[in-house]
Amino acid sequence: MTIPLPNLDDRTYAELVEAARSQIPIEYPAWTDHNPTDTGIVLIELLAWLTEMILYRVNQIPDRNLQTFLELLNGPTWQLQGDLKTAMQQTVVELRRRYRAVNTADFERLIMADWNLAATANPISRVRCIPQRNLDATAEAQRALAPAHISLVVIPAAKEQTEFSVAALPQPSDALKSALLEWLEPRRLLTTRLHVVGPNYVPIRLSATLYLKTGSNPTALRQEVISRTRAFFHPLNSATNAASYWSGQGWPFGRAVYRSEIYQLLDQVPGVDFVENIALEVPEEHRQQGENADITLDAHELVDITLDNNSFDMKERRGNDWQSIA
Repeated sequence: MTIPLPNLDDRTYAELVEAARSQIPIEYPAWTDHNPTDTGIVLIELLAWLTEMILYRVNQIPDRNLQTFLELLNGPTWQLQGDLKTAMQQTVVELRRRYRAVNTADFERLIMADWNLAATANPISRVRCIPQRNLDATAEAQRALAPAHISLVVIPAAKEQTEFSVAALPQPSDALKSALLEWLEPRRLLTTRLHVVGPNYVPIRLSATLYLKTGSNPTALRQEVISRTRAFFHPLNSATNAASYWSGQGWPFGRAVYRSEIYQLLDQVPGVDFVENIALEVPEEHRQQGENADITLDAHELVDITLDNNSFDMKERRGNDWQSIA
């Protein structure tokens, strides 16, 4: 919110003349000739005219003063280039540009905007800012509350959409992490302790039984199911030619894996009649409370889904029975 400036030019010529004329009976009652031809009235009008001009000038900010203010805002090395109005607009825009990183949104926007616009920067596709966590610590200490610590989980951009396979999940290099820390150093608060890490991928093996509609092509359908499921859990490109998930931006950081969503995902594949027996296997038992429970993820974690041609048992109707397709 800008501070309103006072209007110093708040008197007109007519108001000044009338104010002076109203003081004549009080200050000098013997002066009774107030006609415009009177010498005293002429002098009052002259002074009112001069006063009006001075008030107008007082109400203006000289160009030299504006330039001095711009030098204070832009630093001692700043010099006026071009016209003053353009310089003022550029200075205001620069002042409003986000530079300091205070909250989580600041860190994420600075990295996704300013960092990625730098000519020499290695672009980053995704970032998640996790406050009060030290993800550089041991596995046990990572779960503990760490005041003043902020961890940035980053995923570097792929040169091509197909660069990252299931076996090679994206992780930032040590050089990228060091460069990002150095870039954020002058932008952080003095007491903030920054950590730049890659995501932790939780391996999950998925299996399910798919009942196909009559006339479906089992081979093509199996590949379509695998393609859509991999896109659904992909950390960067969660889209295929036929479907898009999570706005195409990849599996959300820390989002739990719900069986109901997998049922919905598989059931929406053209050619699938219905789905049964979805099983999720995860090596860490604490993530899954019970055999049919959902799988929880921490804020810095993503999914490493394991799929192959044996992940889905496909069945088709033969007469009155459902039989597996080899």
